[in-house]
Amino acid sequence: MHIRRAIPKDSEAIAKLAHAAAKEEGAVSALEADRIRAQGFGANAHFEAWVAQERPNAPLVAHAVITKSYDFRRGVPSVVLCELYVAPEHRRTGLARKMMSVVAQRARDLSARELAITTGVGNETAQRFFEAIGAKPQQAATFMMSADGIEWLAAEGL
Repeated sequence: MHIRRAIPKDSEAIAKLAHAAAKEEGAVSALEADRIRAQGFGANAHFEAWVAQERPNAPLVAHAVITKSYDFRRGVPSVVLCELYVAPEHRRTGLARKMMSVVAQRARDLSARELAITTGVGNETAQRFFEAIGAKPQQAATFMMSADGIEWLAAEGL
């Protein structure tokens, strides 16, 4: 299996994998290829993607998407795994573990002191996998503000 950092021409395939991952969890992905190209590459990229294929130029069968973060209280960089997806026909082959090894190498290269992993509350398969590779579940309250909420709150400062 060939694992490498994604390039802009992978955007369409990454979008398809993201849609498949969301569908498996009963959700919908708004991530389209144009958005991936615009926000995932270049000096101001919002995320990094790593992809797997059976051989160079073969279709993508997995991806891992990370963002860089910073633990302000501890004063150290951290990395967040936003998504790990392996196509069903390539599961139980060790590919997910290999993808996580690449993610861990990248986190180390970025001097991260921790790797945060997000997954759906009901995704017990993913939770078991992450525990099996040494991740520990954490309890936290996560708050999300929609674009409308951001606009509403930002307008208060005007």
